[in-house]
Amino acid sequence: MTFAGNRPLMIRFSAEGLNLDEVSAANLNARIEQAIYRAGRVKVFQTRFPPIDPSSTDLLPAISWEEIERQLRSLAGPDFERASWELEALKASARTCPPEMFYRELLTLAWSLIDETRPPSTTEADMD
Repeated sequence: MTFAGNRPLMIRFSAEGLNLDEVSAANLNARIEQAIYRAGRVKVFQTRFPPIDPSSTDLLPAISWEEIERQLRSLAGPDFERASWELEALKASARTCPPEMFYRELLTLAWSLIDETRPPSTTEADMD
């Protein structure tokens, strides 16, 4: 549940009020709750890490989703399939999250793949 000030923010639509069946109304309510939750996460993140003026910093090199997936597969080895849904969620969040929050989530995903499978091999460690 997300709060606006000190009050719970509750938005509920009834099936009758919108001329929807119960499943559609429940789906709509779940999507609204998820959007409110994501907006709250962004607000908390930006409070902790205020945005930096991009014109005053160097930007990261461009990278494609295919290249990110290739590197995550390399890091995870045979265990990548367990994280494929996390990559899909990361792709979706990239459209709504601030860039720094997106990269933090990407780094967290990479870290979890490495930590739960194996340490980097000598070849991978030599890439530095």
